[in-house]
Amino acid sequence: SLTLLRKLATHTTVYFLWKQRNNLIHNQISLPPATVFRAIDREVRNIIPARRHRKNFDSLMVMWLS
Repeated sequence: SLTLLRKLATHTTVYFLWKQRNNLIHNQISLPPATVFRAIDREVRNIIPARRHRKNFDSLMVMWLS
């Protein structure tokens, strides 16, 4: 379950960093790191309940918040 949370957090982080990079290249807009971090946190918090019916997603929110 911890491995699953790590994968989820890694994928979300890579996605948001890639999105930030593209935003900087194409729009010349850079978001502050705190904003990117909040977006990553919010996305992980949204993904976990959306997949709560799947196996191994039961305790992920507790681990993410601790």
